[in-house]
Amino acid sequence: MATKKEIFESAISICNELELGEDAIAQFTTLLEPKKGGAQFNIEDVTTVDADGVITHILDSVFNVMIPVFDDEGSENFYAKPDTELGWSRFSKAAEKSRKDREKTFKATEKAVFADVMAGDISPEDAKELMTTAEEARKEVVIPEGLAA
Repeated sequence: MATKKEIFESAISICNELELGEDAIAQFTTLLEPKKGGAQFNIEDVTTVDADGVITHILDSVFNVMIPVFDDEGSENFYAKPDTELGWSRFSKAAEKSRKDREKTFKATEKAVFADVMAGDISPEDAKELMTTAEEARKEVVIPEGLAA
């Protein structure tokens, strides 16, 4: 699978071969050029590096706190993304687990509330209130204790 950089370079090469002109190439460059770090952020703003320039902490996009790249046992706290300049996902494994757990809880609540409404155990108004509460709980992000640096 081609990287974004390879796709970009191929597109510019095709533009040059077709002699599309500087305006067209400039527009393609603006549209296709890979962003620094794979997104619109500066790597220096979302990382901490050691004396050797190795990334030691990354600002988690979900928890919005600096998290060590490796835990105390040496296991990765982030998913590796070797095709990006950062080299890591900005979502920690804990953030992804938290999202999945919240989504699973919400779906179970939704299913149970629907079953209760269909059985006549609760009113539609009560169901709406329960689902509002479940939706708020799904959006609540709790940082696991001891995760942040």
